[in-house]
Amino acid sequence: MSGTPGSCYLADLFVDTEVRRRGVATAVIKWVAQDAKEHNFPGLYWNTLEDAPARALYDKIGKYQKGLIHYTYRPDANVNP
Repeated sequence: MSGTPGSCYLADLFVDTEVRRRGVATAVIKWVAQDAKEHNFPGLYWNTLEDAPARALYDKIGKYQKGLIHYTYRPDANVNP
């Protein structure tokens, strides 16, 4: 597990469309958070797209970090015109 000090980063969460809206994602997030806490990472964080359908769930169970901007860097792909 990695992330900022005291935090665990949830890299990816996918729930098959056939079983969505049944509490699977909520259960996975709660399980990961509990496991992270047991490994001395009391915080859990993740990123998502602004228009992701899962935002409704994330807004309900997580704390939205207004103003946070996510950057990525790849030496071969970050050439500005």
